[in-house]
Amino acid sequence: NPATFADVPALGARDVYRQSEVRIVFDDLMNPATLVNPVTKTSNTITVAVDPDGNPGDSSDQVDVQGKFSITLDQSSLTTTVVFTPDAGFPSAGSTLPLRLIVVNLSTGIQDLGGNSLVQPGNTPFTPEVITFPVIDITETFDTTNFEDSTHSGSPWGNGKLLTGPGGGSGRLGDLRVPTGFTLVLDTDLEDFTDPLLQDPTVFDIDNVLDVGDPNTFTVTGGVFEFARLVVESGATLRFEGSNPARLFVRGEAIIQGEIDVSGLGGLTHDPTSYTGGIASLPGPGGGAGGDGGARPDGGNFTTLLMSDPTLDNPNDPGPVDPTDPAQYTLVNGQDGMGVVNLGGGAPMVAEGRGGLAWPQPMTLPAPYDLIHFPVDELDSLTSFPFDKLLNCIISAPGGVGSGGGYALSGFAGKNFFIGATLPPLVPDMPGGDSSLLGLDAAARTLDPDQGYLRGGSGGGGGGAHLLQTRVNGQVLNDCTKSIGGPLSIVDLQLFSGAAGGSGGGALQLQSGRRTVVNGVIDASGGNGGGVKNNALAQPGGGGSGGAILLQGPQVQIQPVPSRIDISGGAGGQGFDTSTPTNGASVGGDGGPGLLRIETFTPLLDPATEASKVIPTLSTLMSSYGASITETDILTTGLWAASGMGPSGFSGVQSCWFSDRDFVDPNDPTKPITNFFQLQFQDDSAGLGWDLMLKLKSFPNLQSYRGSNDLVAGMSLEEFFTNQLGTAPIIVRFQGAKVTGSIPQPCSVDLTGPTSPLFPGSLTGWVEHPKDLNTYHADPGLAPNIFRFAILWDANAVNFAEIEYVEDLMVRTQPD
Repeated sequence: NPATFADVPALGARDVYRQSEVRIVFDDLMNPATLVNPVTKTSNTITVAVDPDGNPGDSSDQVDVQGKFSITLDQSSLTTTVVFTPDAGFPSAGSTLPLRLIVVNLSTGIQDLGGNSLVQPGNTPFTPEVITFPVIDITETFDTTNFEDSTHSGSPWGNGKLLTGPGGGSGRLGDLRVPTGFTLVLDTDLEDFTDPLLQDPTVFDIDNVLDVGDPNTFTVTGGVFEFARLVVESGATLRFEGSNPARLFVRGEAIIQGEIDVSGLGGLTHDPTSYTGGIASLPGPGGGAGGDGGARPDGGNFTTLLMSDPTLDNPNDPGPVDPTDPAQYTLVNGQDGMGVVNLGGGAPMVAEGRGGLAWPQPMTLPAPYDLIHFPVDELDSLTSFPFDKLLNCIISAPGGVGSGGGYALSGFAGKNFFIGATLPPLVPDMPGGDSSLLGLDAAARTLDPDQGYLRGGSGGGGGGAHLLQTRVNGQVLNDCTKSIGGPLSIVDLQLFSGAAGGSGGGALQLQSGRRTVVNGVIDASGGNGGGVKNNALAQPGGGGSGGAILLQGPQVQIQPVPSRIDISGGAGGQGFDTSTPTNGASVGGDGGPGLLRIETFTPLLDPATEASKVIPTLSTLMSSYGASITETDILTTGLWAASGMGPSGFSGVQSCWFSDRDFVDPNDPTKPITNFFQLQFQDDSAGLGWDLMLKLKSFPNLQSYRGSNDLVAGMSLEEFFTNQLGTAPIIVRFQGAKVTGSIPQPCSVDLTGPTSPLFPGSLTGWVEHPKDLNTYHADPGLAPNIFRFAILWDANAVNFAEIEYVEDLMVRTQPD
C-alpha cells in the first residue's frame, strides 16, 4: 500500500505499486550534467527497464520504461536526489513464473563535482505487483468516431454502424510520405520499390503492406497505387513515369504540399551538327512522346576540300537520300509526335503534332523546285537550287519546324523563317494536332478510366533537317547557276539535323476516400519543343499538349491561388534568329491544353471558381483561340459516385491503436491499468478469438462473421465470402506493436523515428487473425501490447450487395 510504505529500498523489493516513483539518493553533491538533462528530462547514465524473464544479468531482452527524470541538489545535507516517474506506470510482474522485474541501471559515467566516478555502478532489480487478469473482450461498437483513424479511413463510421465506403482504394500499400527536398519516381509499368528513398521506413515501409507476400519480390504493375495515406511535403516531388496512366488511390487523406508531377518532358537544346536528330524526352505517364528531329544527311560522297566538314561519312547516319525515292525522306524529316489514344475508331492515335519537313523536299515544293533533292555529290543538280545571289550564292531556305500536339484544344503550327530578303520556296508549315478528331463529348470529358477516357496528351513534332547556307561557286550578285570558273559545284556544304518535339503531359487519377488537399502543385503540362543553343541552325520542335487530371473524393480542396493545377501545352522550341528586319526566329508550334475533371460530393464545385487555380488561364485561352472559348473547354466538375469497378471499387477504414482503454485492475477497481506489458490474443479453441457482426440485406437480425449464420449452413461467412483481398466483399486485418510508454493520442502514433513510442522492431505486419500477432516475432520481448484493425470493402466481389454494414467488432485477449 503506497500510503503505508512511502519509501522502501528498491533492491529486492516485491509487490511494488505500479504507479511508484523511483528515488535514487547519492550521498554527495554530484555533477548534474552526468545525471539528468533538465530540458529533455532524460538521462544518458540511468536506465529503467522491464526484464521479461526475471534475469537481470542478461540485458538483451530488456525493454526501456518511458518516463521523466528530475534532479535536486541539497547543499545543506550534501546529497543529490534523482527521481524517475514512469509515464504510464510500471507493468505488472505477470501471473506466471518467472516474474518480470524492473531493473534500474546506474552507469560508470556518473560523477561527482570533483570528477570522481560512481563507486558502485550496476543493476538494482525489484518486482512490481503480481496481477492476474481475466480474459477481456476488446470491442468496437462504432457508436462514436473516437477510435476511427480518419486520416487513413474513407468508409462512414459512427452511430453504431460501419458502412461500405464510396471508394478511395484498399490502402494496401500503407503510407507514403515524400519528404522535403526529395524527388520520388514511381513507374506505372512495373514498380519494384527498390528506390533508396523507399528504404526509409518513415517514407514507405514495405513491412506495412497488407498481404505483401515476399517483400523481396513485391511489385506493382499497371500503374495502380493504393496507399492508406499520402503526404507530399512542401519542397518534395512525387513523379510518375511509364506507359500507363498513373492511378493513385488513397483510402484516407491525400495532402499535397509539394508537387505531383506527370508532366511531359521537353525536347533538349540540339546540336544540329549531330548525325542523329534530337531525341524526344519522356512523356508523362500514358502520354505521347514527342517526335524526333530529322537526321543529318550523309555527305560521304563529297570530296571537295573546301567543305566545312570533310569527314561527313558516318556509319550511323542515314546515308545519301535517293532523289527518286521520296519515302527515304522519312529519315531526314522531323518525326510526328505520338497522338492521344483514339477511342472512336480509325487511326489508333490522333491529334499529334506533325514533324517539320526536311528541305529540300521532292514533290512538295512548287515547280520548278519539285525535283530538287539533297545533293549526292558536289555536282548534283545544282542548276535547280534557289541560291541567293545577294548572300554569296548560299541556300537561304531551312527545313520545316514541328507543330504542337493537341488534346482539349488543337495545337498550333510553327513559324519558319528564311535568311535574306529574297523569299525562297519553303516547305509548308505543318498544322497542329487536331483535337476535333478525339470527339471530346461529355462522356470523354469525365476522364473515366473504366471507359478508357483517362488518356495522356500528345507529343509535338520534330524539326526537319536541311542544308541552309550551303554555298556554290556561282556568280555572286549576277547568276548563282553560272560558275565563276570550272563546273558549278558546291564549295561549302552545310548539313543540319533537327530538334525534337516536346512530349505530351501524362494522365493522373487521384482518388481519396476522405479528402484531397492541394496546397502545392499537380503538373500535367506538356513539354516544350526542342530548340537550339547559341543560335545554331537546327529547326525547332513543337510543344507537347497538356495531359489529363482526374480528382475524385468526398472533398477536393485546391488552394485558391493561381497555378495550383497545370494542364498547359508546351511552348514551341526556339530556332535560329535571322536577325533581319523582315524575318525573325523560327519557332515550333505550341501544344494545346489538356483536361481537368473534379468530382466531389454535393454541392458540386463551380468550374469558374476552380478555373482560377488552373493554368492556362481563361484569358490566355481566349487570346490564343478566340472569345468563344470558356473554362469548360478544359475543366469540368461532377458528382463523385462509386464506380464499383477495379480499384475504384475498394474502400475501407483503419482503427486507432487499442491498448488500455477502459481497463481497471480486477482486484482493485480504483487502480487503472495504464499499460499492459503484453496482450495474449486468444485463438478459437475456447470460443471465437475475434468476430464482427454484419447486417445482411436478406435478414433482419445481425449475423456473425465467423460463427453460425442464417445465410449459409455449415460454414461461417468468413469461409463463404473468403477473407482474401481481391475475391471477398469484406476482409479484416490486424496489426500489433509494443509500446514502452503511454500513447496519449492512439489515433496519431509515429511508427518510426525518435518520437515513436513503439519499441524498435516490434511493429508486425498485417495478419488475418489476432492470434498470429502472439508469435509474429521470434523474440517474446517484442510481443504486442497494442493492436489496430483494418476493414476493407470490395464492390467488385460477388455478394458485396448483400452486406449493408458492420455493427460490432470483438477481439478476445488475455492481458499480462
